[in-house]
Amino acid sequence: MPRIALALLVAVVVPVVAAAQNLEIHYINVGWGSSVIVKGPDGTTVLLEAGNTGKGTNEVVPYLKSIGIQPANGLDYMIGGHQHCDHLGGLDEVINAGYNVRLKHYYNGSTYTSSCVDGWETAAATTTAGAPVTITPGTVIPLGNGATMTCVAVNGKIIGGGTVSVSDENDRSIAMLVQYGGFDWLWASDLGGGSESCTGRSTGQLDVETAIVQAISPGGAYPLITTGGIDVLNVNHHGSESSTNNNWMDYSVPAVAVVAVGAGQTTGWDLPRIDVVDNVLLAQATSCVSAPPTLVLQTEEGAPAGSLTSKSGYCVGNITITTDGQNIFTVSADGQVNQGPVEVSAAVLPRSFTLDDAAPVPDTEAPAVAITAPANGATVSGVVNVTATASDNVGVTSVEFYLDGVLQTSDSAAPYSWSWDTTTASNAVHSLTSKAFDAAGNAGTSAAVSVTVNNTTPPPPVGTDISNWRIVQANASYTFYIPAGTVIPDNGYVVIGRNATKAAFESFWGVTLSSNVVYVNAGDAMPVINGDEHFTLYNSGGGKEDGRTAAMSASAGRSYQRKDPCNNASKLASWNVVSDLSGTPGSGAATGCGTGVMINEFSDATGTGNFVYEFIELHNDR
Repeated sequence: MPRIALALLVAVVVPVVAAAQNLEIHYINVGWGSSVIVKGPDGTTVLLEAGNTGKGTNEVVPYLKSIGIQPANGLDYMIGGHQHCDHLGGLDEVINAGYNVRLKHYYNGSTYTSSCVDGWETAAATTTAGAPVTITPGTVIPLGNGATMTCVAVNGKIIGGGTVSVSDENDRSIAMLVQYGGFDWLWASDLGGGSESCTGRSTGQLDVETAIVQAISPGGAYPLITTGGIDVLNVNHHGSESSTNNNWMDYSVPAVAVVAVGAGQTTGWDLPRIDVVDNVLLAQATSCVSAPPTLVLQTEEGAPAGSLTSKSGYCVGNITITTDGQNIFTVSADGQVNQGPVEVSAAVLPRSFTLDDAAPVPDTEAPAVAITAPANGATVSGVVNVTATASDNVGVTSVEFYLDGVLQTSDSAAPYSWSWDTTTASNAVHSLTSKAFDAAGNAGTSAAVSVTVNNTTPPPPVGTDISNWRIVQANASYTFYIPAGTVIPDNGYVVIGRNATKAAFESFWGVTLSSNVVYVNAGDAMPVINGDEHFTLYNSGGGKEDGRTAAMSASAGRSYQRKDPCNNASKLASWNVVSDLSGTPGSGAATGCGTGVMINEFSDATGTGNFVYEFIELHNDR
């Protein structure tokens, strides 16, 4: 195999910085697929993907345990770069092995569905972090000691405001930039680089890579890296000709490029490709690649191989990259190769490389933060939206809200807000403040805003007229028109019972419906729940307001309760599924995000004759 010469430091010098201050990046060999675990200097853990179905159990979990991340430790974040099974098929297996995810599950916001997507969503719902949420460009995950992981692109949206109109699921991939001192690592799952004849690359994917790397480079819309570029570059899409174009290489100028590849690919894919490894990364296409050759490491050899497969990279198994962010980064590998030769020695690993950037001056500037609503001196009642703005010379990671000096909540993404139920406070003068933090741990505190709480005279009830709105029940094929004159109060409910009087309904469910609940007896017109039904809500003009919902269990006998009206009603992960007698008609809605009238609960009451107490509950999220 042809090899390249690089000016290297052989890893015989032990860094003076304590191991606890090191950033670690581990490429886990899952064959054809991808899985990376990042461990920050403060111990923060981020799992980016977990390979195909079966790889979570057989490869990822054993590897996590081998580096000291036990199930009891859990994980802080889990990221699915895009929705294909070779990237997220093992995520649910990691969770089901006992790894609780504490803070966030992030995905690309795609509507692509498969059993792998469903498996992850179902497992994620059991963790502290809850169901996956869409990440946005500019989202920063603090890794400790100033290290950060920043989302620089997702679903065609580029940090700094650029966009590429994508449709291919691979091109919808999330791109993340990890930085620690002078170290940079750029990863983008299966993102596309488009076609260009110079290196012989031809693909149906679009060029998203160029827009990203230009945006984050000096002179770009959101410069994050220096002219030194990137230290370690992820070779997107397993070295496919669809990714890793000449701009990705030339702007990055990486010392090391890593390819996650191996056995399991389809015949004819021939990954990694010569037109990527040899022509781009090894800079043999000299007419369009100006960067010097990089050291190409791959987890193992692609299989089945073909005439277009490159064998120029070193097959080294699980790969570990560590750095203190100050002077060097070190690359090592364990040689656990299942396909192809073991070339750890040939690659002269472990090796240490000098960082292309000096460690930056420490960030000591605190963020600026201010309460923007309510106004100073205002009188407030009911539920009040408290908002704040925050800015920082590097970036704000979170904003906290305080009432009379006591922390109430924290918000990690702009616009920063807190929904304050003033009825929980006394009718008196109160002080509101906010505190903003950056990734370096600097904190800024706002000026206090003084407000007077007055809930002695409640505001007049308001609501939404839902006369002649209709609920369509699929599978059972029923349509129910809501009676004329029905008004659902703001933050109130409409409960539609099947064929029971209000008194009988309350007696059966053991509730007393409050004044903000409107009860409608459907007279046996709906619901008729026998299993597998789902519901869609339309307004009187025929426009869809919500749904369709996830389907009732085929065996029925359940109550489906909406976790958050901000989440998609069609996804099972958006619902809490409990026993039928655990229904909560007329209460239980989450805070939400002002979505309006939506389906909040539907319940099957089992038992002889109890079908008359089945119900559908609407909630006005205002």
